[in-house]
Amino acid sequence: MYLGVIVNPQARRNRAAPADRSAELRRIVGPWGEVHETASLEDLHKTIAELHPRVTHLVGDGGDGALHWLINEIQDCIPDPERWPTFVPTNGGSVNAVARKARVRGQADAIVRALAAAAAKDQPPPEGRLDTLQLDGETEDGAAFHRLCFGLAAGGVGNRFYDKYYANPDHNRTAVARTIAHTFGDYVTSKVSPGHSDRTNWASHLFAPTQARVVIDGEEVPTRTHRLLHAGAIDLRIAGPFRLFPKAAAPGALHFQAGETSPSRIIAQLPAALTNGGIRGSRVRDVNGREMIIEAEGEPLSPIIDGERFTGIVKLVAHAGPKIRVPQVTTKA
Repeated sequence: MYLGVIVNPQARRNRAAPADRSAELRRIVGPWGEVHETASLEDLHKTIAELHPRVTHLVGDGGDGALHWLINEIQDCIPDPERWPTFVPTNGGSVNAVARKARVRGQADAIVRALAAAAAKDQPPPEGRLDTLQLDGETEDGAAFHRLCFGLAAGGVGNRFYDKYYANPDHNRTAVARTIAHTFGDYVTSKVSPGHSDRTNWASHLFAPTQARVVIDGEEVPTRTHRLLHAGAIDLRIAGPFRLFPKAAAPGALHFQAGETSPSRIIAQLPAALTNGGIRGSRVRDVNGREMIIEAEGEPLSPIIDGERFTGIVKLVAHAGPKIRVPQVTTKA
């Protein structure tokens, strides 16, 4: 075992961490690996290109977003997924759903400490494999677009939710509940007492549909407006009980959601949707599938991919990506 630990000093949690955080991680890793700070995507690209030949375990000091960038940078360096290192999420980000799915428990320092101890004994922890979602498409200037990810909110409610969620100073289950409560309250007020809401942009923004042509496994979704436009390779839990993509719980299953339904139906189904991840409607497709094609109509898409926003996308094709190896690390700290 040889560890590569990637620290982003600009990450929200790391900005609040002690100034010598990287030094502390180096002390924990000892001779069993390296710790590198990457303050930009250019830094990350150069670091991964230099580091990848010698690491067996690549540790992202962050959450889902950090893991996303590590996987995509490794793919640029090593086209063959079977030669990729084992990826280690560390519960250090705003959203840590992938770590929960991978059964990686504990705080970042404790996880790195456990891996260093395993390396010292040359006894790697048991591993599992996680499915990924591959996105291929095109940008508005004609360039090719490609990402590997776990979850996609291409438009609709899931996409717009992130705007409000990230506006909160803290990214936790309280922020999720606060965003939902504000949206619900604003919607109810707009119906009961129009013109008296002091948060008129909450519900109107969240429920604004996305214009797109969507085809799932060769069958076109019977609407060009979508309040649901999501895809997932694994089932995810965010902020405790809130569940996304439950139909992707089984290995190899992709979960696609697309279509149109009214804000009132979304509100009515919200409690169930937050715990089982599903919304019903006559023009909603909430299914397992092999491929989903999304073609923007009018405005380009600005998809949220593993919590990261990308802009200027006019076409996306979502299908199964390669599996990645993840260790099952449980710590007491």
